Amino acid sequence: MNLNDWIDLGISNGVVDLPEIEEKTFEEIYKQWFRMKLNVIRAQSCDRIEVTYNRYFAGSWLVSSNVSALDEAAFVRFLTGVVIGCGNITAKEFSRIFQIANNVMSYARYLNLGGARLLDWEAIRRYVPEGKIVPDYHQDFAVPRADVEKLLHMVVVRNIYPLKRSACLCLVMNFFLGLRIGELASLTWQDVDPDRKVIRICKTETKAYNRDDEGNRCGTMVYQVVEDLKTVYSVREIPLLPEALYILDVLRSHHKACGYENPYLAYDGRDTILVRSLDRTLRKLCRYCDVKYFNTHMIRKTFATMLHASGMPTRYISDLLGHSEMVTTERNYILSYQDNYNTLLCYMHKGLDFKLKGGEPDE
Repeated sequence: MNLNDWIDLGISNGVVDLPEIEEKTFEEIYKQWFRMKLNVIRAQSCDRIEVTYNRYFAGSWLVSSNVSALDEAAFVRFLTGVVIGCGNITAKEFSRIFQIANNVMSYARYLNLGGARLLDWEAIRRYVPEGKIVPDYHQDFAVPRADVEKLLHMVVVRNIYPLKRSACLCLVMNFFLGLRIGELASLTWQDVDPDRKVIRICKTETKAYNRDDEGNRCGTMVYQVVEDLKTVYSVREIPLLPEALYILDVLRSHHKACGYENPYLAYDGRDTILVRSLDRTLRKLCRYCDVKYFNTHMIRKTFATMLHASGMPTRYISDLLGHSEMVTTERNYILSYQDNYNTLLCYMHKGLDFKLKGGEPDE
């Protein structure tokens, strides 16, 4: 018998008297837990939690149930209903749903709220029909070297998109920096040290809703530059190659010719949300240069992939990217090229150098 069985037996025999508890619904516990999370995680993460909750939990039978009545079978029933009923739930999306359910109930149990039970979450996950969760078949490929070189030439030399000259120069320079898009958008001239030939990454542009003390949204989405990067490892200095220094010189000359006094490198004469401006600029730039479109994050992944292909240790690549865990770099940022036949053939010739005696390949 486990602990709960002994307690149930004691209650039934009148040996154990449990204090009366104040019943609370899952929704009430969620709101209290969400207010707590506002003070311990980034605002963007809270926004993602809210979106997931509103999409899958809000209005369901689960949120109106008292937590004291929710057991493993209840969560298997709820999660199964989400996976089958909503359809097209990816593994990443399911993980977010599962995490909210787990965290809310664990929070209630830890603070002894509403008589929440200690649940076996591994058993819950085991009985959810994983076969109905949609696998992610999408595979990212690094931007081809020929496309990178074409973009560099068309932007730096040809000035293919003069209306967004600053944004274009920043985007192609990022092939030498590997920054997150928010980090790139927040770069100022003070972050550049031409004497030491480094650029300091210490801030980012974020987007999130302002919230009141109850966790409710206040107004529209707010974009702002903050000195609060993703992790402590994200504060870093990146060496500047001669090509990056040259692009910076071109960019500085452009700002001077236009009379810009704005401190941001990606400024193009209007006070806009630079993250969104860079995203839109890249889409048009790819079209003008006749290269297959890729998003701004793919520049960062291509940076990591090219360094890895050059033989740089993954630990150093991880440091340049500002990752706290090297496994993040290995799992998500080191890609292959879509047209890599010649590269694979070269490695195979080098590694599989067996000799076939008496046959043509030995000649």
